[in-house]
Amino acid sequence: MACKICGEHYSEGLLALLSEVYGPRVKAVLESLGAPPRRYAVRVNTLRGDGYEVIDYFNGIGAECRIHESIEEAAMISVEGPFEVDASGNSITAKKHAAESVMLGSNLYLPGVMRMQRVKVGDSVRIEDPRGHLVGAGVSKIHSGMRGTDGIAVATVQSKYKLPPIRETHLFSEGKLQEQSLPAILTSRVLDPQPGETIVDMCAAPGGKAAHIAQLQCDRGKVLAFEHSPKRIEKMKKELERLGIRSVVVERADSRFLDKDFPTLRADRVLVDPPCTALGVRPKLYEEAVAAEVFSSAAFQKQFLRTAARIVKPEGIIVYSTCTLTLQENEDMVRFAVDELGLEPEDPHFRVSGAGSGTGFRECIRFDPDVCEAPGYFIAKLRRVR
Repeated sequence: MACKICGEHYSEGLLALLSEVYGPRVKAVLESLGAPPRRYAVRVNTLRGDGYEVIDYFNGIGAECRIHESIEEAAMISVEGPFEVDASGNSITAKKHAAESVMLGSNLYLPGVMRMQRVKVGDSVRIEDPRGHLVGAGVSKIHSGMRGTDGIAVATVQSKYKLPPIRETHLFSEGKLQEQSLPAILTSRVLDPQPGETIVDMCAAPGGKAAHIAQLQCDRGKVLAFEHSPKRIEKMKKELERLGIRSVVVERADSRFLDKDFPTLRADRVLVDPPCTALGVRPKLYEEAVAAEVFSSAAFQKQFLRTAARIVKPEGIIVYSTCTLTLQENEDMVRFAVDELGLEPEDPHFRVSGAGSGTGFRECIRFDPDVCEAPGYFIAKLRRVR
């Protein structure tokens, strides 16, 4: 059974868990998730470029851009819209995440195509998500039945919202910037890595935070980036190469067992950014997760935190972060760390305007979508005290 909120379906169990956090605000939260933040963040790679170059480029192509008021490596690009989209033409159905990218003006790439009506190259087409929501329109670069793993399927001409094509800029190809949300950028700032320290990133792919940590260390430290998936490892290595990062060492491992597989490993700081239900990602066309996945995810996350507490040095720092909204995956993890792992929450001493505190933990940072122009996110800084 489902409860219809803001025109979309959320399972009753999931809605109940979100109501534990937000109470009567839950409808406003879900409405906010349906739209992108009004400012979209990219991180300037200061090892290769500077913020002024990025600002000048985007302002020069008509996209309003400025440096964030608190984080000098975060460039904020204004998001235009919402716009009406032409619903004529045959449809090409995009996979959910691809459709959410098209919604922001991205082209639709071949791996993102789910199915299509009869089309040929050059046809005007509409782009829909798997549930039939119209997200964009454009010109087909493929014909019916064509499949592939590379290349553009539809050149997007209209979209509900609009951002400049960041990945198609020379700044991106030259490794001078990286797409990363503002809360994700803040996470590495809260970790506060220092040159010369050994840092462990337990769930490192796709590599954004590992690269940022190396950047904050001026590429003069040792970042051990662990990832279990070979495919994700290869993508991460290519991304680090594009950014010119040298101090990140990529290792294949299941990070839940680092203390056993690498018995001499000791880190000054550990980043735990584990798999989660990603309920805070925006824009979100609809949500497929159910309550059972929240509890399963929380049990999984405890395994990473337990290992982090074993490999961090005494008085060392662990930063735990998620892009989700539930108490079970956020504040309850901090409670677990305090009660069972010998960790204590610590004030991050680095906050941004609009972000609030955790429920019951003033030291933690929460980005709530109905309050912040950012994805929903949670950050906790923890110190090993025993």
